[in-house]
Amino acid sequence: MKKGKEYPDGYARVPIPEELIREIDLLLKKRKYGFKSRAEFVKEAVRRYLLELEKQ
Repeated sequence: MKKGKEYPDGYARVPIPEELIREIDLLLKKRKYGFKSRAEFVKEAVRRYLLELEKQ
């Protein structure tokens, strides 16, 4: 994503339901999967889902 008027810092904000945030936080606390932050987890999840959709 390019920086611009709509996203001056290059990032969009997307609301995520609290229930999903709690699930993400539980995974992060386990430190089992190597994710260091919510943002890192969500970016990877979205990337993987986009790749999955492209295969269909």
